[in-house]
Amino acid sequence: MKVISYFLFVFVIAFAPSTAIANKKNLGFVDTIKLHGYIDGYGNLRLKNAKFTELPEPLDVKGFLDIQGSEITRLPKELTVSGYLNASHSKITRVPKVDVGGYMNFTSSKVAVLPAGLKVKGDLSLVDTPITALPRRLNVQGNLYLSNTGITSLPPDLRVDGNLYLRGSKVKTIPESVRIGGRIYR
Repeated sequence: MKVISYFLFVFVIAFAPSTAIANKKNLGFVDTIKLHGYIDGYGNLRLKNAKFTELPEPLDVKGFLDIQGSEITRLPKELTVSGYLNASHSKITRVPKVDVGGYMNFTSSKVAVLPAGLKVKGDLSLVDTPITALPRRLNVQGNLYLSNTGITSLPPDLRVDGNLYLRGSKVKTIPESVRIGGRIYR
């Protein structure tokens, strides 16, 4: 528990507002995180298979955030990721309305709820998740992958700029108001 607390303390210092990072006393903490391979020179944050369950609030990641296979159960409500978010095989159950600059991968995670009005600036993968319904006003600028989910219907205001992948899903009909820019694969 002491190691997790220390890491979260270090993590909070490293990703606190720029005043904390600019403070020369905290540079050792940032350097420690870089040395341990959690963050690189591009601002990417790799926490694959991490054993702690939460991330600090707020969290601003300048590159991508990779929490694949981690024990993390929730994302911060104030989360900004300039690149993509990979939370596949993680224990995430809910996704807050986050700002992610690329795709969002929740394949084989525990995600069961997405927020209304979620805008994904790339692909969204919900393959092999327990999700049973998509939120209203979901906007996916890439492809939407719904294979092997419990989703039975699509919201009437769904927008997907790319392809929609439904193989292995329970979706039978697509409302006429749903906008799909690419192809539908069943």
